Amino acid sequence: MSDQNKLRVKQILGDTKDWAAVHFKCLFGEKNSIFAMWKLVSTAIGYISSIFAFSVLLKDLVGFDNAEELCRNYWWVLVFIGAMASIIRNHETISCKRSIEDDDLQIVVKVKDLFCTNASSYVIPTNTYFRTVMDGEYISPQSVQGAFQIKYFNKNRALLDELISGNLQQRGIVGEDCSDIYGAVKKYPIGTVAKIDHKDKHYYFVAINDVNKYGKPENQRYKNVEVALNGLLATINKLGHCDELAIPLIGTGRAAIREATIEKVVENIVDRFLKPQDKPVRKLIICIRPMDYLEDRVNMKTIEKYIDYKCEFS
Repeated sequence: MSDQNKLRVKQILGDTKDWAAVHFKCLFGEKNSIFAMWKLVSTAIGYISSIFAFSVLLKDLVGFDNAEELCRNYWWVLVFIGAMASIIRNHETISCKRSIEDDDLQIVVKVKDLFCTNASSYVIPTNTYFRTVMDGEYISPQSVQGAFQIKYFNKNRALLDELISGNLQQRGIVGEDCSDIYGAVKKYPIGTVAKIDHKDKHYYFVAINDVNKYGKPENQRYKNVEVALNGLLATINKLGHCDELAIPLIGTGRAAIREATIEKVVENIVDRFLKPQDKPVRKLIICIRPMDYLEDRVNMKTIEKYIDYKCEFS
């Protein structure tokens, strides 16, 4: 098996493992307070009581006593059903969706891999060289760009380079002559966006950080996130399709911007997409990496409250 195929298989297995781990955690995550445990127990008791009361009601109304007998004889099954129903009912939030009625806009925030959202358009954070080289993890397989390249251009990365450079040239965007360990390269300002179309999907490569000649990010500032979002919105308003846009939390991953916390970036993205007079998208899907959730780096309740507030008063 070739190295490219090994990377693709590893990516698929990793996505499946993360999906299972996220759902297990949201259902059976640690309940670290007396209130949380009591909520589980009281909800289970409520479900058990409701089922048993319904069986008694059937007996009293129509003389059907088999249901009551089943509940008495198989009480342990009743307890199990109540416990499972309580766990599902009280699971942790891993997604929230709100709508702005007057603007016909949906905002979705979810713990999910970006490319499992089935959106029409995607945002891919990249470097100011727009390099796609994955040797020596210049572009890490764990990054959004790396995952994109493995999934869609695993065996033909030269085509991706052509699509990116072709779009920039077509729009008259000229880069500065530079070089790195792989030779001559063009450097573009932070916030530069290259739009490529592939298999009926649209991808916006947005430059979020400078890198040194080895591909390591440098000059990391939160202002980079703001400039990148401005460039992204300008490009979407000019070249976009007002469709479903899936966007990762730019600046929080391999870009290694210290001030780019998950909650801060989510709020910034929502604010930027609500401000323009023109409607840039019909549905905005903000994706949080499963690993961020599994490592307790995200507070979905706080994010949900913020989305509620913005959609109510925007």
